[in-house]
Amino acid sequence: MRILPPKVWRNKDTHYSLIASVCERCGSVSFPAKSVCGNCGSFRVTTKRLSGKGTLVSYTLSHQIRVGHEKEAPVYYGLIRLDEGVEIIAPLVDVDEEPKEGTRVEATIRRLRVDSSNGLIEYGTKFRLVDDGQN
Repeated sequence: MRILPPKVWRNKDTHYSLIASVCERCGSVSFPAKSVCGNCGSFRVTTKRLSGKGTLVSYTLSHQIRVGHEKEAPVYYGLIRLDEGVEIIAPLVDVDEEPKEGTRVEATIRRLRVDSSNGLIEYGTKFRLVDDGQN
């Protein structure tokens, strides 16, 4: 699949930062950002940049990898509760041993894919385990 620079540029905010929507009516926080509140249906929503820090709630190990990503196998995916209360599922990187539920994590920018036809690299958000001295 070809990487198209204009498309990457248009989507840079969603690839390089965690942007959520906050409902001005009910206070519900949604990730990814939406133009309508999923809780109350209000169109009065604003955007907020999330901290990228959170706690690993649960995880799974996947051995099924997309074509072209075989060198990355296996991949851990984590259910992460961000400090703002939003839960997301994201890949975990730099995992040397099996992660523990309750471990602190933080967002980091990593390579998503490489376009071998033109040498372009696409980056995006993944999460890494943080050693906070309590684990």
